[in-house]
Amino acid sequence: MAVEPGLAARYQQTVEDLRAVVLSLQQYKARLLEIERVLKELERLQDNYVYKSFGNLLFKTPKEEVMKELTSEKELLQVRVEEFSKREKLLRERLSSLERQLRGAQGA
Repeated sequence: MAVEPGLAARYQQTVEDLRAVVLSLQQYKARLLEIERVLKELERLQDNYVYKSFGNLLFKTPKEEVMKELTSEKELLQVRVEEFSKREKLLRERLSSLERQLRGAQGA
């Protein structure tokens, strides 16, 4: 039996989609880890002001303001990590199904 037209293309597209999702997930997790480390350091600081970079400039900013911004970004990243983790799981399941179909079509 011949491989169903489009099956190999769907398989390849799923592989590419999975790669993109995994890459994005890694980037989100790395940024999340970075933010968590910065928040811990900010909590330990005695000062009420920190320097925040904007382009090539540094601005003296209230520590609480920076912590609020980072906490907000952290929450957003946590949602994205959860969404992309679910998407990765679905793509892996789809890929597994397509692999079985391809093996079945080649073996028949």
